[in-house]
Amino acid sequence: MRLLFDVLHPAHVHFFRHLAETALAEGGDVLFTAREKDVTLELLAAYDLPHEVLTGIGGGAVGLAREMVVRTLKLTRRVRRFKPDLMLGIMGPVIAPVGRATRVPSWVYYDTETATATNRFVYPLCSRLFLPESYQGPAPKKAERYAGYHELAYLHPSRFTVDPTVRQEAGLGPDEPFAVVRLVSWEASHDVGDTGFANPVRFVNDLKQRIRVVITGERGVPPELAEHAMTVPPHRIHHLLAEASLYVGEGATMAAEAAILGTPAVFMHTARLGYMLELEERFGLLWNTASQQVAEDKAKQIIDDLPGAAQQWADKRQRMLDAKLDVGAWMVDHVRAALEG
Repeated sequence: MRLLFDVLHPAHVHFFRHLAETALAEGGDVLFTAREKDVTLELLAAYDLPHEVLTGIGGGAVGLAREMVVRTLKLTRRVRRFKPDLMLGIMGPVIAPVGRATRVPSWVYYDTETATATNRFVYPLCSRLFLPESYQGPAPKKAERYAGYHELAYLHPSRFTVDPTVRQEAGLGPDEPFAVVRLVSWEASHDVGDTGFANPVRFVNDLKQRIRVVITGERGVPPELAEHAMTVPPHRIHHLLAEASLYVGEGATMAAEAAILGTPAVFMHTARLGYMLELEERFGLLWNTASQQVAEDKAKQIIDDLPGAAQQWADKRQRMLDAKLDVGAWMVDHVRAALEG
C-alpha cells in the first residue's frame, strides 16, 4: 500500500493521520506532500510522518494562482518518483489534475460548499469524491455521502482521550474556566469575500472581564493581546479545546473541533456551511453568527450558564456521536477495500 497525502492546511494532517499510521504499521509506504501554512510542518514533525514541502502559501489571487501552477508541476514529478497506488486530499485542487495526468487515482474529501470555483474545477476531475451528508452545495452524481464530519477522523473517542495536564502547560488552574479565541489569516481561497470579528481586540478585552482567554492565530496574535497567546504546542490544541469552557473564533475547523469535543462553540464568520449549520440546528453544539455583538451576547450567556451545564453538553455530544460514523475507521476500510479489491 503506497499512499500519497497532499496536505494544504494543518487540519488535513489530523484528518489523514490515522489512515497514514495504519498503513505504516502494516508495512505500507506513505508520503505527505506539504504546504507551508500555519503549523502544518510542526504537526507532521510532531507525529513523525514522512513528508516534504512543495510550496509556501501564495498571497492574494495572483499569488494563489502562481502557487497552484508550481505545486502542480512539483507534485507531478514527485508522483512519478514515488509511484503511489492512491492519492488523497481535502479539497483536491492539485491531486485531481495530477491524478488525471499520471493515471493515479485521486480521492477527494470536502465539506466546504462556499469554495465554489475550486469545487467546479476539482469535482469532475477526481476519481472519487466523498461529501458529508450535511453538505448543501451542488454535487455530481458520483459523490459518495457519509454520516460524519472531517473532525471525527481524529477526535472520535475511539482514538482521542483528553489529557488534562495540558492545563498546566497553558498556565491554567486545574478547574479554572477559560475560553479559546481563534483568529484566521483570511488568505484561504474559500475565505474570499467573507469577514469575521469587526474588532477582535475589543472583543477579547470585553471577554476577559468575564473569563480567562487563550488566543490562537494563523498569523500570530495582535500585539495588544500578546499576553493571551496560546503557549502549548500545536499538536496539543485539541486537549486544550476539550478542557475549555467556550470557543469563539473565525476558524470553522476549530469551531467544529470544539463542538465535537463537547465544548460550546461560537463560529464568528459570514460563511454558512452545511456541517456547521447541522451542528447548530440538529445537535445544539455550536452557534453560527456574522455579528460580533451576537457573539459577545452568546459568549456571556454560555459563561453565565457554566455552573451545572457539563452534563447537558456531554449529552448533546453523545447524541451527535450516536448519529455519526467513526470517520477514521471508515476511511481505513474504504482504502483497504479499494486497494485489495
